[in-house]
Amino acid sequence: MRLLLVLMFAVGAVIASDISNSPHNLSVTGPGTIKAVSETEICVFCHIPHHEEVGVPLWNHLLSTANYTLYNSEFIQRIGYPSPQQPAMVEGQPGIVSRMCLSCHDGTVAIGAVYWVRGTNLFDIGQTIAMTGVDPTTETMPTTEEGYIGTDLTRHHPVAIEYRTGNFTAGGLSVNIELASPGPSPPIKLYNYGGANYVECTSCHDPHRYNSTVNPKFLRIDTGATFGENVLATCTSCHVRQGWDTSAHATATNTYSDPAVSAKYGVNTVSALGCVNCHTPHKGQGVPYLLRWAEEQTCFQGAAGANNTSACHGTGANNAKIIEPLFGLPYKHPVTTISGMHTNLDVLYGTGITPYPTGSKGITFDNYKHAECVDCHNPHKATPGNHATPADTRDAFNAGWYPQNPDNKVSNVLLGVTGVRPTWTASGTQPTNYTVLKEAQYEYEICMKCHSYWALGTATKWVTGYTFSDGRTLPDGTPYKLTDVAAEFNPNNASGHPVTVASASRSGSYNPRELPAQALREPWKSSVGLATMYCSDCHGAVNEAGGDPRGPHGSNIRFMLKGPGKYWPLDPNGNFFTPGDLRAGNQNYNDLFCNNCHDIPWIMNNVSPHNSNIWAMESAACVECHVAIPHGSPVSRLLGYCWFPEPYNYKDPAGNYMLKLWGWVKDYDGGSWNLGDRSDAASGHSDCTMGMMCHGSNTTGMDCDPSSPFVSDCGEFNMPATLPNWCNW
Repeated sequence: MRLLLVLMFAVGAVIASDISNSPHNLSVTGPGTIKAVSETEICVFCHIPHHEEVGVPLWNHLLSTANYTLYNSEFIQRIGYPSPQQPAMVEGQPGIVSRMCLSCHDGTVAIGAVYWVRGTNLFDIGQTIAMTGVDPTTETMPTTEEGYIGTDLTRHHPVAIEYRTGNFTAGGLSVNIELASPGPSPPIKLYNYGGANYVECTSCHDPHRYNSTVNPKFLRIDTGATFGENVLATCTSCHVRQGWDTSAHATATNTYSDPAVSAKYGVNTVSALGCVNCHTPHKGQGVPYLLRWAEEQTCFQGAAGANNTSACHGTGANNAKIIEPLFGLPYKHPVTTISGMHTNLDVLYGTGITPYPTGSKGITFDNYKHAECVDCHNPHKATPGNHATPADTRDAFNAGWYPQNPDNKVSNVLLGVTGVRPTWTASGTQPTNYTVLKEAQYEYEICMKCHSYWALGTATKWVTGYTFSDGRTLPDGTPYKLTDVAAEFNPNNASGHPVTVASASRSGSYNPRELPAQALREPWKSSVGLATMYCSDCHGAVNEAGGDPRGPHGSNIRFMLKGPGKYWPLDPNGNFFTPGDLRAGNQNYNDLFCNNCHDIPWIMNNVSPHNSNIWAMESAACVECHVAIPHGSPVSRLLGYCWFPEPYNYKDPAGNYMLKLWGWVKDYDGGSWNLGDRSDAASGHSDCTMGMMCHGSNTTGMDCDPSSPFVSDCGEFNMPATLPNWCNW
């Protein structure tokens, strides 16, 4: 018994020592700015051995009667997770222990408002303990104090919220809440009310545990060597992020140059800080996800006081991919220009689906257009490396730009991101049915969240009613309209770049589906017809091979075209690319965007009609035969017919539509690939027959003609009953 008393005394002495040296010592001897004028008792501000009031244990402080605005989010509502409940004044109901903490920290109750002091009930006689450092009028905690929380709890970690593990369902998606099951290990604490476990302030904080260096915030976990280590251990006691341990943010050794980070946490690397690089349990600006800063600013700044002292992706970041400046370039995703639109799981609410809960946001362009970092990246799962790691170096011209092994599956930096998958429809039509994916398998499924019917709504001949927000126009000043890329990359179309399927697997095409190997550069040359590619093989930063962060963040080149050649369909001087000018050296092959992946010099010297030596063909702009958006076409070889709409049918500075063809058929009889076949231009343009060698008058079997055994139907792109007048030139 004597030994037990000695041990109890020793433990009590440690606790008293922690309190006496902490801001929770509100007596006159306290070290903080808020303390009593003369009261010497330490414990009396919270506890009394007799006559306890509402609260546990042996509570002595007046409780707040405030009505709190609780943490909430579309995410917890969308998955059906129990919402926080109003902190109660009744023991045994959710929130009683949180209200005890808030009785000082919400700023509505005087700090010195206690019931009993040495047998005297101050409450009954209308007195409080006189304090310094408090609001001079209300005697409450000043709003400028670091510990001030207030009654708006939306910017703080939820309290009075049920701790419920397992899977939840939202819009057909099974979402794991990623909480430790069955619960966190001690010393993290849950409170049981009516058979359910709840999180309260004292789940994470023990008001008696304090150390000015490793535990200045009264955390229950204080065994780490630094405060940063204890914070990370506190978060991960409950939150078990799937994929986090191998993620880039969990392993990065980038260091903050902001000295305040080291001073506060005792560590300054991204990996050591973990969760608190991006999140803060109190007073986060990024509502409702406890982000340190609003939206992309969190990615730029992290735990630093300024972007240029961060270890993250802001200007001047230390040893990190500096992304922020790219969003200041003329052509970019609207990450920094649109705010307040992204909500978690907004991908569920595409065209025709009303967002839930009522009043929340979806992903459609009509009301919710946005592009935030987390639309394309999952910071908890992204791992080091991108789709071009390692980069291919076999072709000296495009060395360093493209992957060694072409693919279209999500790369490391895109792991764990939501996506949408179209249900493909007939050639020349727009897919309108989509499956939402919790984790996209292919990069294009991420892009199509926004660049398809799912966000853009109904299109006519793939062209939507939306224009680019940067105001870009065709040469005649016509606003450049956004198109549906899911319709363009539909495998049932006769042609398209191999983003969704490899050329040999394109169901809407016919032999020869692939190009000859000589027409391609590496890495696609080595796997002709079998390789796929990324959207980000064509769209990205200006100098990715030289070290620019890869990906379509921002660029000073239109459409964020990337590679050694960055211009299409106009050269750097604003002139249309033509076979004749390229072959004559009047235009530089190296400027042409297509030359990045296709060996254009070989094509121009070996493939008819590019080397026809006929003036009409030599002087024809590329976009007089090919669609100006080279994603896909209902016609073979990315060709387009004169009745196609803009922007596929490009307009010159005078406003003239440029596509000239009426029909086309590939060489399908086993002859020379280079010879090609005919298109029906002769009936309207007799000067194009050239002795029937190039363009014959027989329309039978041409792509999109009903008699064609190959591409008999082009959907909305079939020949209209009356041709537009510009077809008769």
